[in-house]
Amino acid sequence: MEDLFKDCYAFRWDGSHLEEIHFYEKVKSSDLIGIDEQKKLVIKNIESFINEGIALNMLLWGERGCGKSSLVNMLLNEYHNKGLRIIEFSQEKIETIYQLFKILRPQEKHRFILFFDDISFDDQDIFYRKFKSIMEGGLESKPTNIIYVATSNKRHLITDKVFDTESVSHYDRDEINEAISLYARFGLVIGFYPIKRNTYLDICKKYMKEYGIEEWEGWEKEAESFAINRGGRTGRVAKQFAIYKKIFGN
Repeated sequence: MEDLFKDCYAFRWDGSHLEEIHFYEKVKSSDLIGIDEQKKLVIKNIESFINEGIALNMLLWGERGCGKSSLVNMLLNEYHNKGLRIIEFSQEKIETIYQLFKILRPQEKHRFILFFDDISFDDQDIFYRKFKSIMEGGLESKPTNIIYVATSNKRHLITDKVFDTESVSHYDRDEINEAISLYARFGLVIGFYPIKRNTYLDICKKYMKEYGIEEWEGWEKEAESFAINRGGRTGRVAKQFAIYKKIFGN
């Protein structure tokens, strides 16, 4: 099993086996513009994990396209040579996590991120209870060479309900509080927020340069209109703008 982790850095857990991932986006730290504070926190946590063996589980939450998953890819790209490995884990497979523990626990040379991408639950979802139970820890402890990293568009991971003391029973409030409290199981909760105009334009310029597109008079206004038509400024939209101009020109 050691050979499996020697030459491959990313995997997908299918519920019973590890599937190798050889093609993934190789993101560099310099590629991520406008999220310096988020990068600083994540990097410090991961470097502690690699060097000292201790780290906090991380929840990266915020709007789509703001760099959450790209930041995780950056960690793999820049720290795989120090023993970091990432395993993509579907929330629907949460009951099989102890099988994966048996595989990873003996791998003392490596540190593993169990990556739950874009997780969310509704108020009737049984998975959030199982997920929270796993994170709280049962009789079998989590291996020390593993941390959980999740991304979500919602800070509290499930749909929040607005209630008052007249309309909601104590039982309902307990259920809601239990569901919302799942995010508290992550020791490091990092928010990703809509980016400002100048940051958005800087990201546009980065991708325009990458695709060999020269700046032209009025491109900023066009980039802004492109973002408005797609729901707002994000790094993803900035990249889409550059690709659009590469294909269709001015």
